[in-house]
Amino acid sequence: MFVKKCSILALVSTGLLAASLSSSASADVNTAFEQCRAIVQPDRRLECYDNLDLKALSAKKPNFAGKRTAKTEIFKISEPSQLRFQSDGAIFVLALHDSEDNIVQNLHIGGGGEDTYLIEEVGEYYLRVNGSTTWRIWLEKP
Repeated sequence: MFVKKCSILALVSTGLLAASLSSSASADVNTAFEQCRAIVQPDRRLECYDNLDLKALSAKKPNFAGKRTAKTEIFKISEPSQLRFQSDGAIFVLALHDSEDNIVQNLHIGGGGEDTYLIEEVGEYYLRVNGSTTWRIWLEKP
């Protein structure tokens, strides 16, 4: 009985957390919940809910991702935005350009990892990326 109460409490917590997730991640979370909900046996259904990896389901997909060298399409920001970037390789150079082809900022990561840069000015931008392997870039609220 105690295990079932704990599982129900975890289910309620899970539901509350899912309700607070960003809309970009909510589709994946909703799909996972629907799959669990479809299980007929109560014990197996509850086990499914308990085993959901909410962190993985709620991870925001990158705005840009690629391998080696790329130029992104132009994007517009209407408020200051944080550029978060990750690289899996030894070399990663990122140039933020404005819509007139001026370099606003050069950024890099040596040896892989993650870093951020705050874009303070609203406007239109694009990115040029040179990396030795795969990379990901997000535009987020600061």
